[in-house]
Amino acid sequence: MPSERCDAAENRRRIVTVAKHLLAENRLDESSMQEIARAAGVGQGTLYRRFADKGELCEALFADDLEVFRKRADAYLDGALSTPALSRLEWLLAEKIRFVDAHLPLFLAAHEVAGARRYDVFRKSHHTWTRERVVGLLEEAQVNGEAQLEDVAFTADAVLASFAAPLLAYQRRELGYSLARVIAGVIDVFVGGLRRGAQAGNARHMSTETAAPV
Repeated sequence: MPSERCDAAENRRRIVTVAKHLLAENRLDESSMQEIARAAGVGQGTLYRRFADKGELCEALFADDLEVFRKRADAYLDGALSTPALSRLEWLLAEKIRFVDAHLPLFLAAHEVAGARRYDVFRKSHHTWTRERVVGLLEEAQVNGEAQLEDVAFTADAVLASFAAPLLAYQRRELGYSLARVIAGVIDVFVGGLRRGAQAGNARHMSTETAAPV
C-alpha cells in the first residue's frame, strides 16, 4: 500500500510538471489529455484517475498559489475587524482580481472544457470560498449602516460575475484595459455604489426627520 501511494504521488507529480511546462510555453490549451499523458510517461487511465478533465488539471496548477492567497486574505480579514466592512471588501476584491488575472490562462482553460458542466465552477472551492467572504462582508456592512441592500446573496453573485475569467480576458486582451482599470471599475461600481447608496439613503432619512411639518 505505501508503495502504491508513492507511485500515485509520483505519477501526479509528473503530470503536473508536464502541464506546468506546457503552460510556460503557452501550449497547454492546444495539448490534449492524451498528449499530456504521453509526455508524462503515464497511461491515459492513470491520468484520468488523477484528473477527470483538463479543467481539474488546470486547477491543480494554481492550487498552491490559491492556498497562499486564502491564508493571506483570511489573515488580513481577521486582523482588520476594526476596519469598515466595505473597506475590507474593497481590499478582498482587488486581491482576488489580481489573483484571477495572474492565473487567467488556467481559469480560462478550466472554463472552456467545462461544457455541459459549466455551472460546476460555482461549486468549486475557489469560488465558494470567495463568495462566503463577500456575503459575510456585505451582511456586516448592512448591519453597520455602510450599505442598504435588498438581496445580499444576489449582490455577491453580481460582484463575482464582474471579474469572471472570460470577461476579464476580453477586457484585458481585446479591449486593452489595464489591470488597474479593471480593479478601479469593479470597486467603483460595487463598493463605491454601495457607499453612495447608503449616503443618499441616510441623507433622505435625515431630511425627512428635520423637515418642518406642513
